[in-house]
Amino acid sequence: MNDIVILRKTGTIATLGLAGQDPKTSAPLATVYLLKDGWYMKLTHRHDRFAWSGPFDAPEDAIERYTPADATGPLLRLAG
Repeated sequence: MNDIVILRKTGTIATLGLAGQDPKTSAPLATVYLLKDGWYMKLTHRHDRFAWSGPFDAPEDAIERYTPADATGPLLRLAG
């Protein structure tokens, strides 16, 4: 399995991606934000309540909890 790493980090935001991924040409897998009560991870390709997880003590802790976007939340209904 590919390793998830911090691609970029500032004092309040960090982006997560695959090891060896070029952050200039590829979208991150997730972004980790520093909020009032800790760091929260938002999956890049998911836009519902299941996209968020946290709080974490540090962005590095969010890496351990990373789950691909297609494996989180309820099962999608099939049209038909």
